[in-house]
Amino acid sequence: PTIEKKIVAKHMAKFGVEDIEFADKLIAWSNVIRKTFEAEGVDEVVSTRRLCHIVKSYSIFNDRMKAINMCISRFDEETKTAFLDLYTKIDESQLTEDGEIIEETNVDDVVADYNHQTEENEF
Repeated sequence: PTIEKKIVAKHMAKFGVEDIEFADKLIAWSNVIRKTFEAEGVDEVVSTRRLCHIVKSYSIFNDRMKAINMCISRFDEETKTAFLDLYTKIDESQLTEDGEIIEETNVDDVVADYNHQTEENEF
């Protein structure tokens, strides 16, 4: 596991919330944001410290989206919307309405889609 995953997992253990699936999705989300930042698609990044704050908020409220919303509230509306949009693409339900398992989300595809949408919206 990556250093970041170890840090997030330790924070989850510290706060009594061991949800490895959520940790994996948070790390994938932050990596997508970093790749998008490097491609100049967004102006901000989500640090490991912010992921730890999200874990702490999640331990209090037991609600993934509420924890994320609270911890990205310092960003401007456009950035918050972009970050939430990216997270929902990574943490979408893995079941169809028929109860069948759908394919895992490919992070590179999400980044490519987001970068394409960002480029379209710039004009």
